[in-house]
Amino acid sequence: MDTEERRAAGMRRRRGPSKKLDAAIAAATLRLLAESGPSGVSIDAVARAVGCSRSSIYRRHATKESLILDAALSGFGSQTVPEDGSLLEWVTRSRAASFGEPAFVVALTVLMDEALRGTELGRRYLEEVFGPIRLERAGFLARAMANGEIRDDTDVDLILDIVTGSLLFRAAHHPEREDDLPKRLAAVLLYGVGARRVAEPPDDAG
Repeated sequence: MDTEERRAAGMRRRRGPSKKLDAAIAAATLRLLAESGPSGVSIDAVARAVGCSRSSIYRRHATKESLILDAALSGFGSQTVPEDGSLLEWVTRSRAASFGEPAFVVALTVLMDEALRGTELGRRYLEEVFGPIRLERAGFLARAMANGEIRDDTDVDLILDIVTGSLLFRAAHHPEREDDLPKRLAAVLLYGVGARRVAEPPDDAG
């Protein structure tokens, strides 16, 4: 975070900005990013879409990149971790809640493309959004290991990829609402799909 962004963050804390306006700014940013890519996002465009002054946005975000990344981070939401029940199902449910917003799904794919192409925005997305979110979810799955819900040799990174990839694909190709999808996905991960143990292949020798 550079000096200007730290100054904006400090101003944001001192002024106690409206949560309603914050949400409107994030939603407008994600919508513009989904519709036109990073080039379609600007402080002026977001201010017009929200119906607020440019200074209202500059008090929160010193740069366009900061605006985009903060909107992406807010899109993942913040849910309270349950005291009991399946942590794996909670991870799938919290991620599914984020992917229920079409504009967020499209905006996320735009940022993924930026990361694949190695742009500065893509690099910052990986460091400031993807990385922290993934680390947080990995911590929840570590708790699931500790309480015996999943095996202690579970490949957490692979599980997170399966959860995210499955939900993102369903959001893109099955736009109808599937309230039970997190529970179904968690069940597949917990219990697998095999009806029985697969026998070892026969030895070809002799």
